[in-house]
Amino acid sequence: MFEITAEQIMLNQSYASWEEALAASGELLLKNQLVTPDYVKAMYQRQQKVSVYIGNFVALPHAEGQDEQVLKEGICFIQVPDGVNFGTEADRKIATLLFVVALKSQRQLSMLQELAFFCSDLENIQRLSDCRTIDEAQKILAQA
Repeated sequence: MFEITAEQIMLNQSYASWEEALAASGELLLKNQLVTPDYVKAMYQRQQKVSVYIGNFVALPHAEGQDEQVLKEGICFIQVPDGVNFGTEADRKIATLLFVVALKSQRQLSMLQELAFFCSDLENIQRLSDCRTIDEAQKILAQA
């Protein structure tokens, strides 16, 4: 998987809505100079079209077809212990782990598949949910 730097990890975050979570996700990508603001706008459009929630308390915020808006490929990680709903009130899709993806089209599908496979193991989800330090999160993610 990608090397995720300490600056690309946020632990113990709290968001009232998926919109808030995407805003924080976009800010994290921008702060790390991975994308342009247009990529962040496209992330909202992607979520409105089809939810980025993949199950097992995981969401993969990303945009599609925005290669020119990706300045540097990378992945950021956000831990949200209380969860954030990426569904509706009637069909709740609670994510406690967000993998924020900034990849060009040719790599995006394979990396999303790798992340989905990693997240299909509930032990990995539990370890990331329980981690308390950025260093600990980096070690878990490095094993992916």
